[in-house]
Amino acid sequence: MKKIKEKTNNKKLDIFNDKLLVVLIALLVVITIVLLVVWLVNRNNLETDSKLVTELHNYFSSDDLGNCEGLFTYAEDKIEYKDVNSETRICLAYQKANIEEPELITLKATKKKNTCTEDGMTFKKDAESNTCSVSKIKRNVIDESYKKLYGKDIEDNDSFRIDNLNICYLKDDYYYCGLSETFTYTLGSESIIYRVMQKAVEKGRDIVIYDYFVKINENTCFQNYTTTTVNEKCTDEYTDKKDINYNFMKKYGTEYKHIFREAKDGTYYWVSSEPVK
Repeated sequence: MKKIKEKTNNKKLDIFNDKLLVVLIALLVVITIVLLVVWLVNRNNLETDSKLVTELHNYFSSDDLGNCEGLFTYAEDKIEYKDVNSETRICLAYQKANIEEPELITLKATKKKNTCTEDGMTFKKDAESNTCSVSKIKRNVIDESYKKLYGKDIEDNDSFRIDNLNICYLKDDYYYCGLSETFTYTLGSESIIYRVMQKAVEKGRDIVIYDYFVKINENTCFQNYTTTTVNEKCTDEYTDKKDINYNFMKKYGTEYKHIFREAKDGTYYWVSSEPVK
């Protein structure tokens, strides 16, 4: 009788071990599938703090939002190259160009006037001087910057503003930049802009950057940069003493999608930006 009992116990133990083995194998399969799915989802993700992604994200982060229409890519609807006026496009190309110590020339002011005029170009004379200081910049420097930003050749522009005070004229192979005869001023309180990247994904020839955006003026949040559409949820939560961190931006900011496409030379140019709805 004792031997029979031992055989019975051993049989029960074998069944238990078999069930445990099945559970472990099933668990291993589930873990493997989960890891595979995570890898498939994230295999094309790029580091948001990488040099390339940071450079692309900063294509439209003018140091002075009063220049070149500011962050015009953060609009209410999708915006592409054709939606941006030519002066704004070339203005930004100037701001992003690698201009190394341009040649400086001096023009004489017209008698009894505050301007210097030459070859159809008009500049305001320098303060307490009878001359106008003008920067002479090689055309190809701006042209190359334009091509890099937009993936297209620049259209000829007779003139364009680089900020509220200065203007540039195109003559032959050079841009001549100096004080504009007329100035523009922006009235009202200054806005505070918050942007934070969520992720960057490589899709074929494209790099797609997702980020969150908030514009705040006088303790009121706005959905985008180009309109006055109020972000009510953000406004209700915001105070001028509140710490605007990633979690706040993710919860209350407007999510945007920016597409950049690889050019033949390996650089990337901007294609479009739009809010994720």
